[in-house]
Amino acid sequence: MQDGPTLRMRRFGFEVHENSQLGHLWVIHDGTITWDQLQAIKNDVWGKSARAIEVYPAECDVVNSLDCRHLWRMGAFDFVPDLLGADDPRDTLEARHTAAWSEARGVGNGD
Repeated sequence: MQDGPTLRMRRFGFEVHENSQLGHLWVIHDGTITWDQLQAIKNDVWGKSARAIEVYPAECDVVNSLDCRHLWRMGAFDFVPDLLGADDPRDTLEARHTAAWSEARGVGNGD
């Protein structure tokens, strides 16, 4: 279900839909879309400074009824894997990413 207005456009020959209220962009394709084309569509619709993610759900949650890629725009304060360096003990993507980079940098082991 899509809340709010949806814009429809064409980019690189692909049908693109965008719901700015949800921060959801989806591209209907023929199986040939490349990462570079998806990145260019994201840049064209949301701007080059926008960060977005593509979600791969648990197998039991997969809905695969047509060739379509979905991007979700991240907010200014949403975590996206990056070199943030903040420790967080919760079992989250952010916490695991932070712990991995802390270990890689040698933080906390006397290096």
